[in-house]
Amino acid sequence: MYPPIHPWSPGATYFFSAHLRDGHSRLLVEHATYLRLAFRIARVVRPFRINAIVVLPDHLHGVWTLPEGDTEGHQRWSQIQAVFDRHLPGNPPRAVLRRDRQVRPLWHSGFREHRILDGADLARHVAYVHENPVKHGHVRDARQWPLSSIHRGAPAPVAGLEGCGAPGVDSVANGDAACGGGQQEDREC
Repeated sequence: MYPPIHPWSPGATYFFSAHLRDGHSRLLVEHATYLRLAFRIARVVRPFRINAIVVLPDHLHGVWTLPEGDTEGHQRWSQIQAVFDRHLPGNPPRAVLRRDRQVRPLWHSGFREHRILDGADLARHVAYVHENPVKHGHVRDARQWPLSSIHRGAPAPVAGLEGCGAPGVDSVANGDAACGGGQQEDREC
């Protein structure tokens, strides 16, 4: 049975986590180029702001802000999964889509999400995203992990959360964490 899909609120900011079924996989970091492409395509079709993101070998965490009047957070993630899955080389199990076209064998069904409530909540979740490679023992300092938005530079304020003591949003107009660290703010991924 699928987890219930709750509509996202227009213009709201969300933390989410998505995991591969194989907890020992390195697929996301080994094929970060395809993940980058999937994010880029999704952002062209349904624009959104990536506030923070980290890509680990078998899962990713992010904080996104939807545009005003837009509630399609789930559709964005489904599109990112589909594009990533289709571009993987070879014929791994992920290539076999079921008739309902909803189940993607590569990914756990559904993903964890949390609507950001205020500036303090935003700060906590951005810190969690950026510190996750340290938590999992991949690096000693979060800045050492290349697939993280921690490298993005000075953030811009989050609409509606200004003055709350929160870190802001990195507009990430041309990229995401799958760019390999985003050492240059304006570089094209």
